[in-house]
Amino acid sequence: MPLQKIGRNIQQIAEAIAEAIDVHVTVVDRDLVRVAGTGPYEQLVKEFIPRNSAYAKVLETKETILIENPGKDAHCTGCAVKDECRETFEICTPIIWQDEVIGVMGIFAFNEEQKKIMVAKKKHHLRFLQKMSELIASKYGEAVLFEELIVKNKELSTVVQHVNQGVLCVERSGRINHINALALQLLGLNLKEEQAIGLNLHQFWPSALILKALKEGREYFNREEHYARSNYRRELITTVRLIKKGDRDTVAVATLSDIEEMHKSSFRAREKSGNFTFDHIISRSPKMQDVIKRAKVVAGSDSTVLIVGESGTGKELFARAIHNASSRADYPFVGINCSAIPEALLESELFGYEPGAFTGASKNGKLGKFELAHKGTLFLDEIGDMPLFLQAKLLRVLQERQVLKLGGTVPKDIDVRIIAATNKNLEELIREKMFREDLYYRLNVIPLEIPPLRERPEDIPALIAHFLEYYNQKFGKNVRGFSDKAMEFIMSYSWPGNVRELENIVEYGINFAEGDTIHFSEIQRRFKASAESNERISLKDRVREFERQTIAGYLDRYGWDEEGRNKVAKLLGISRSSLYRKLSQ
Repeated sequence: MPLQKIGRNIQQIAEAIAEAIDVHVTVVDRDLVRVAGTGPYEQLVKEFIPRNSAYAKVLETKETILIENPGKDAHCTGCAVKDECRETFEICTPIIWQDEVIGVMGIFAFNEEQKKIMVAKKKHHLRFLQKMSELIASKYGEAVLFEELIVKNKELSTVVQHVNQGVLCVERSGRINHINALALQLLGLNLKEEQAIGLNLHQFWPSALILKALKEGREYFNREEHYARSNYRRELITTVRLIKKGDRDTVAVATLSDIEEMHKSSFRAREKSGNFTFDHIISRSPKMQDVIKRAKVVAGSDSTVLIVGESGTGKELFARAIHNASSRADYPFVGINCSAIPEALLESELFGYEPGAFTGASKNGKLGKFELAHKGTLFLDEIGDMPLFLQAKLLRVLQERQVLKLGGTVPKDIDVRIIAATNKNLEELIREKMFREDLYYRLNVIPLEIPPLRERPEDIPALIAHFLEYYNQKFGKNVRGFSDKAMEFIMSYSWPGNVRELENIVEYGINFAEGDTIHFSEIQRRFKASAESNERISLKDRVREFERQTIAGYLDRYGWDEEGRNKVAKLLGISRSSLYRKLSQ
């Protein structure tokens, strides 16, 4: 930093020296530019002095120079203006800061009377001049540190303004010392940072965790808190740190994170199939195309969807496609398989729990799937396997749009779209008292039935091509397809495992293919294993499957609505209840 930065301060010091000891003073910087001056030098401030003058030697040697005969002294040799010098006595001393010469201070006499006084008080003037140069050096150091502090503050402010958390600094009284733009946004304050500084947090958020931390003298880490003002509400995760300010005073710094945004970001990052759309559903079948068309229409609303279909038909893929085509696409898609989680854990998985709600519970509590899916979509897979006691609680959540954690006392509002899926006949489960009828009607707002693969053989070649491309790339192979005999078998096979089973066959074939074609002999073992598994199926189960396929075929012809079901039951000579029972089996 140039000495010019504190030129006004140096000029005041120079004038004080001149007044105190009746001499004239000048100060130059390391570039030999006059920074301050009194008497005849006052008008020469900001001008260069001669390069070969005594000042240049002081800058070079860091030593004080005393000149008793200016213009004739050895120190003046080489000075361009030595013959015109009007000074009669001169003392020049370096101004040193951190072992570096940053300038030179000089005092002068311009007549014999002043010279006599200066010579008589030479030792006194030398000490005085040394102290004054140290004073200027300290002023310079203060200015440098202040400038560095300004830069550091700007850097810190820039960092604070651009972190992805709200930052809030509050005094013990509740006065806001600092707040960044994101914190202003989270708190719904339509103010600029400078307008918010000085406001008292007690006035609009008296329950804030940061105020509690200051009152109790303790810090908090990743605590959930609620902020509400007028019609504005936010759920926040807050961490509060305390900073000692002197011996007695304390300030608190809080970081604020929006729970909704945290969930949105984390789940979008974790979802492997987050970008799955209807374009990814491979189908040439008119039946399947009709289902896709209806699903696209449904995606435009917030209605609850019930997807029905056998295992392996792609129910979850449809759910993801609906979510990603909806207005909720930027928010989480959260799935839970109701049959894959033990009954004892399913409730806490769905609804979450408060800290210490039960033995073994996390001390921090846990967010349930409903909260995690806030503003997004909750996919309830295998809903037919949900226990009855949880069905009642689920129904209450769907009706009230509020969720109560285990161990909690205050329900929390949620905004979630429900997509449920099942491979079971829920109406039959209702008759068997295994599924609540009122929940069924809550879920079955928009029914979508995905046809099994055996009813859409047109899709098989396209699906095979897709899986061949995927697994060729994955395994570094170049298998072009199946032999004619293998393809003939594949097209005639019933595919009880549907698309999932077809994918497994393709992966199996690519693994064991010896050339660029998968032959029937290379996949026969895989089908034989399935056949042997099927051979263990009892006659009763085979009859049930035949009846189910026969009934499904008639329903496809006459319709799955009430009128169609009545007609099929009459044609087959069975009751409606028997029709439902056989379909579920």
